[in-house]
Formats: sequence, structure tokens, C-alpha cells
Amino acid sequence: MRYNPFPPYELLSNKTLTFEEMQKMRRFSRHWDLVVNSGNFLQSAPLIWSTSGSPFWSFLRFSDWLYARMGRNHAIALGTLAELLFEYLTTVLALELHPTANLIYADYERGGRSDKPATLRPYLEDRPPAAVPKSATLPKRQARHLQPAVNQTQAETVS
Repeated sequence: MRYNPFPPYELLSNKTLTFEEMQKMRRFSRHWDLVVNSGNFLQSAPLIWSTSGSPFWSFLRFSDWLYARMGRNHAIALGTLAELLFEYLTTVLALELHPTANLIYADYERGGRSDKPATLRPYLEDRPPAAVPKSATLPKRQARHLQPAVNQTQAETVS
């Protein structure tokens, strides 16, 4: 096994996993944290695997695409990530423009943001900003996960 000689002493490769495969897994993990675990794309993240039987392989494909598009895993602003998610869903997966943009923006707006990512603007419906319920007992990051899931009709419209 080959390890990074500096803390946190991460595994770089072993006899079954090449360095490239380990890097790919790290990218997948980082992108999963940015898109799914963060709670920032609670309703729109499932669209990534909506056209496939495997969430893992679908997200891996998205992760590879995102890395090829950005060339990095860090310093990706949330607005940029929303725009890239929109681009992937509408160009690679060929989902409908307006419903996809509105679903991504609903997720983006849930975090208390009022700006509109430039790529989404032409496809967004005019509506007042959504009220963001404040939870006195949970940290902001955890409270985002308590938002109601997208209703079935809205999800079917996008796919």
C-alpha cells in the first residue's frame, strides 16, 4: 500500500486500487458532499439518478462530468454549482429546462439566498421569494434537511 507521508496519511493506492481510481473516489466523495450531504440540493439532487437504475453509477457519471468541466474539486461557489447542475441535467440527461431550473432554484433559495444564478434566470417563473422557516433548535445546515420533499407531481414533470 502507498500512503501520503503527511497527515492525514491517506491511502494513495494499493494492489487493487490505482492512484487514479483513488482520486476518482475522492472526487465522488467531495462532489457528493457538495451536492447531496450539504442539503443545498435536497429536491434536485435525485434528478441526477432519475433516468437510471443506479444512483451510484449515475452520480459517478455526474462527478466525472463535473470534474472534467471544472478541473477542480474545491472553490466551487454554490451559484456556480447550481448552474453546472442545471447544465448537466438539461444537456446530458435532457431534462426539461423550465421545471428543472425552478426545482434547482427552489433548493438554492431554501438556504436563504435571494440572488438568481445567471444560467437559471431565463427559465425561472416570476414568484415571490420562498419563506425560509427558522429552526431555533437545529443548526442551519441540519434544519435544511427538514424541508418538505418535492411532491410527486413536480418530480414527474421534470423527468
